[in-house]
Amino acid sequence: MSIKGAIIGIGNVLQKDDGIGIKILNHIDAHFRFPESVELIDGGTCGATLNTAIVDKQWLIIIDALNVPGDPGEVRVLAGELFIHRPAQTKMSPHQVGFLDLIQLMRFEGTGPEELELIGIIPEDLTNGPDITAPVDATIGPVTQKVLELLNNRGIVPEKRDPPLKPDFWWLPASA
Repeated sequence: MSIKGAIIGIGNVLQKDDGIGIKILNHIDAHFRFPESVELIDGGTCGATLNTAIVDKQWLIIIDALNVPGDPGEVRVLAGELFIHRPAQTKMSPHQVGFLDLIQLMRFEGTGPEELELIGIIPEDLTNGPDITAPVDATIGPVTQKVLELLNNRGIVPEKRDPPLKPDFWWLPASA
């Protein structure tokens, strides 16, 4: 039996840089095939409703905008224990409350993923609109490489698509 895990992109694609997690997830899906034990999940802004999608997973890699001090486009990788036990008033992501509440509840119940990693990208602009700013958009390649590294640490090597598919950025104008 293989260990099940998921890569989750979180964000609101209609609030500029907040959609980076979804954009990177779509980019990864367009460029790589994964074994059945790895699921790619567009978490959008679902928060706590992701319970059924992650209840049987042993690990998660979460990609999201990280609303903390720093330079736009800066990438931070946090192990689960460094972010799930933060006090509620420490808001790092617009989706933190629902999703982190879910993870904490699952931990309390003894269910859900044991291993968590958050790849957070510091946003420049969280106002309304579908476009990602240049410094945040420039993180797609480095974050993809970080995801591949984290998977490799678990012994998972996805197959590269040749040629890659066109990413499904359904929320962007056709020219993007």
